[in-house]
Amino acid sequence: MNVDPPLLVTVVIPAYNAAKTLANTLRSVSNQTHGHLEILVVDDGSQDGTYELANEYRLQDPRIRVLRQENGGVARARNLAIREAAGSYIAPIDADDLWHPCKIELQLRALASLPDGHGVAYNWYAAIDVNDVIFAHSKPVLYKGDVFEIMVRENFIGNGSTPLMPRSDVLACGGYDPSLRDQNAEGCEDHKLYLALAERLRFVPVPDFLTGYRFVQGNMSSNAYRMLKSHALVMADVKKRYPHLAAAATIAEYDTARWYFRKALSSKDHGQIKKLAPMIVRRFSLRLVIHGVRLIWRSAKSRARRLANRLPGRMTGKPPAPPIAEAMAVFAFPKNGTSFRDSFEAAADQTGVFIKPHVGGA
Repeated sequence: MNVDPPLLVTVVIPAYNAAKTLANTLRSVSNQTHGHLEILVVDDGSQDGTYELANEYRLQDPRIRVLRQENGGVARARNLAIREAAGSYIAPIDADDLWHPCKIELQLRALASLPDGHGVAYNWYAAIDVNDVIFAHSKPVLYKGDVFEIMVRENFIGNGSTPLMPRSDVLACGGYDPSLRDQNAEGCEDHKLYLALAERLRFVPVPDFLTGYRFVQGNMSSNAYRMLKSHALVMADVKKRYPHLAAAATIAEYDTARWYFRKALSSKDHGQIKKLAPMIVRRFSLRLVIHGVRLIWRSAKSRARRLANRLPGRMTGKPPAPPIAEAMAVFAFPKNGTSFRDSFEAAADQTGVFIKPHVGGA
């Protein structure tokens, strides 16, 4: 009986001055239960020993190959690895993020559920701090199939360390766009690629929190002004090519700006607040008015509901939960204050699901 060889997946790790975090990232990649991996680390002109550390770790895992380029940004680093890749699928991860050991295996299973077994797989993420401790998580969504218009409204994948993508389609889309960095708008290269892939492929979710996505003050995702400029350029391209989605793209820009502004407020980042507030007022004055009216209307409805609840003969009991809420009830949400690594190791101790792979095997 002929047995198909295990699918080779190329893991792409762009690394710039990542000596403090790269070893933990490599460890989470090396420990994948799907062991048929090619692991490409791209040193993007680091000056802190990243290149030496990656080569040292290569002695522990022969699947690792270390590439090097002059500092050119994350898009160019990823594209270099994608061109060099031998795998049929590409799995990017930033040099400070982490994976659950079963991430690649579960994503491959999800892809197998597609009619032709060909598409993009994604999962949810847990937000982790500098000590790998979980403090938040992504919205658990189950979008599948044709997700292009949804991806215009929101980047539901949420980061560059989550998707599993067919290499041939990534290349056909032109890879990650380095011109955003050249316009001082680095940050939404991943979102732009997901949009391009969504135009041609089906997406499928893995309903679990398999990515540990690190939020650290000073990293790319924390530079709100630059990220919003990057997002605006991506949405401008959508508006040009799909005029009927222009309104949805504008709403997405507004929602993204509000998210970063709330984030700046909660972290008391006064520098970001001073930059964002006038920009939001200038670009979204009409949206702010509409938002204010909606808040007043919701407040009035809430007061009316509270008054109605005090009347005799009111209905008792909670309304039935919507189907999506019922579905979410079966998933285990990450617990804030716990280590991302401890969360899945504890689960493995109880279930026996996670078995460390033999390096080089499937």
